[in-house]
Amino acid sequence: MDWQPDQPTLDLIRHLALQNSYQYAGKGQAGSVISRIMGSRADLRQHGKFIAPLVGKEVAKANAMAQKDGLDAVREILENEAPELLEKKVQTRREGLPELPNLNSRKPVLRFAPNPNGPLSFGHSRGLVINGQYAKELDGELILRFDDTDTTVKPPMLEAYDSIPKQQEWLCGFPAHRIVIASERMDKYHEYAAKMLEGRFGYVCTCSADSFREFRVSKQECPCRGNSVDENLELWRKMNDSEGFQPGEAVLRVKTDMTLKNPALRDWPAARIQINPHPRVGNKWRVWPLLDFQSAIEDYLQGVTHIIRGKGFDGFNTKANAALCTLWLGVSRDNILGPCKGTRIRSILNFTDEKGYCRRNF
Repeated sequence: MDWQPDQPTLDLIRHLALQNSYQYAGKGQAGSVISRIMGSRADLRQHGKFIAPLVGKEVAKANAMAQKDGLDAVREILENEAPELLEKKVQTRREGLPELPNLNSRKPVLRFAPNPNGPLSFGHSRGLVINGQYAKELDGELILRFDDTDTTVKPPMLEAYDSIPKQQEWLCGFPAHRIVIASERMDKYHEYAAKMLEGRFGYVCTCSADSFREFRVSKQECPCRGNSVDENLELWRKMNDSEGFQPGEAVLRVKTDMTLKNPALRDWPAARIQINPHPRVGNKWRVWPLLDFQSAIEDYLQGVTHIIRGKGFDGFNTKANAALCTLWLGVSRDNILGPCKGTRIRSILNFTDEKGYCRRNF
């Protein structure tokens, strides 16, 4: 037997149809009414194919009444039967920045982390000003961090190390409380890479890029994932040895879950071999962390409490939190400038329990 609406549901459809027609001067739209109904009554969503024709019929009747008897006739019915639908909700405009969540009486530690491969852009400026304003209003700390571990695709420019702090101070009205240069902290990233291998939370992969791409697409584990700790540490040594692996022949990977919905999160690369000299440290290091891994470690070491940036970094922060969980360090608080997709939240929850603590499930 087909579903039949009860009287309260029929009244809801009729009243919303009248309201929509009144609001739009006798030119109500069924689609708008359907959206309102489905938004307010989740239990009716499964009956959408029955709701739609009922709404269409009531909207047509309401429009006909408005055109024949005038909008006052529509309003009179609403005043008698559903006066709350005539009340206009006053929307208050928020002034200033929204409240930062989960401060718990702490002073926030924020960071602005550009790649010093050129001057700051307008896009940079927005995030920097917002971070700076939070630090100023909440008596927090702003860290200026140079994420300069890519010597191949976006190599750093020496002059940017001098110009960016000046631009930051001009935009924020105060100098950064700390300046951190990632390329000068490579020993820390290597230390945590070794810890990850010793803890069996990462591995050195010697598959070709094409081979691993096939594993990722098919959600199959790479054979290298089964390496012993000793085997991984030896492969790690060879990555750092000029007589060992060459660029592209080996990569350090973070163990996640090869069945994750987002393919980019499946055993993603944490460090690779780069032989291009760095403008600040030259050829001192051979294996360089990728941004996802380097940033996760640095956020932890610097005590960053909140990360504020554009929504384009959704996947980036999921990787970063996966790395933090893998190393048993905790999860950063991320605030996105723009809407945040539920898939991103679910991806992070893959690595945490109901209390937000990291799950050791690799």
